[in-house]
Amino acid sequence: MQDYSEILIVDDVPEQIAFAGALLREEGYRVYAVPSGTVALKFLESHHPDLIMLDIKMQDIDGLEVCQRLKRNSLTKDIPIIFLTAQTNPEIVKQGFEIGGCDYVIKPFLREEFLARVNTHLEMSRQSHALAAANRELNLFCSAVSHDLKSPLNVINMLIEALRGTLGDAPNPDTLEIMDMISDKSQKLKVMIERLLEFSKMCNIRPDKETLDVKAMIEDIFDELSSLEPDRTIRLHCEELPQVRGDDVLLRMLFKNLMTNAIKFTRHREIAEITVTSRTETEYDVITVSDNGAGFDMAYADKLFQVFQRLHLDEEFEGTGVGLALVDRIMRRHGGKVEAFGEVDKGASFSLYFAK
Repeated sequence: MQDYSEILIVDDVPEQIAFAGALLREEGYRVYAVPSGTVALKFLESHHPDLIMLDIKMQDIDGLEVCQRLKRNSLTKDIPIIFLTAQTNPEIVKQGFEIGGCDYVIKPFLREEFLARVNTHLEMSRQSHALAAANRELNLFCSAVSHDLKSPLNVINMLIEALRGTLGDAPNPDTLEIMDMISDKSQKLKVMIERLLEFSKMCNIRPDKETLDVKAMIEDIFDELSSLEPDRTIRLHCEELPQVRGDDVLLRMLFKNLMTNAIKFTRHREIAEITVTSRTETEYDVITVSDNGAGFDMAYADKLFQVFQRLHLDEEFEGTGVGLALVDRIMRRHGGKVEAFGEVDKGASFSLYFAK
């Protein structure tokens, strides 16, 4: 991640570019400079600086027109723009604010005033981006509540029905065992809700890490999920896996999403095969969950981890498009990453990179 800010200066007066650029470079900013509005628009097709210093009066396209075009473009509309102008006409200034400019500096500008305005709007932009990211995180985890609690609730309901059929005047050992299972599932649900609520309130919360037996966790989750589909043949092949440092509730949620997907997308296989393997890299322990299911086209792989993006129709496989987005966020929270590989009708695999 870069530790500096990038600033684009758009001005058709070389002396102004040289002066402003020198001031900004002295402050540690990376500066780009272009001499016209046309060149600026071309530059911004492939570069997205943190701030734009835009002259209003230029020969080809004036700064106001450039600003309007940038604000209509979804890729550049959020970049703060400070106008550079020799005019003090209130109407010009007002128009600049109305079309999306955030501030203006009068030429010739003073060093202290110029840098103060730049620093202020860069900081405001950083805070705005952080807030937007927090809101996206909040929406994700709120959406995930209903999605990820369906399976435990279904299990609880099944256990309650089983309990009804065994109750008598004196509970037998089987009844007590079922009651213990209900208690266990209820407790896991309670902890899950509490953690989700914490994430909803504080999106920058750090995972509560402990050393976890991932293999035991995966096998427990598989037993739970496969029991919901007793008429199917679903096989799990899980080799010895490294222990990882992570949040128990979040990683259970992560593996539950991956196992749920594997079971769902192998629905049309006579024998569903789910394989969990591991390998060691220099910086990561990598755990891969693979299946022999429907797979997907790698051309659309970039959509997999976006919220509410799905590669299969509801008529084929049910879902909300939240699960894999949640997997991605949880891995990022743990300082790792997730990669997906697939081939249509030949299965999919998801590799989780846990930092050592």
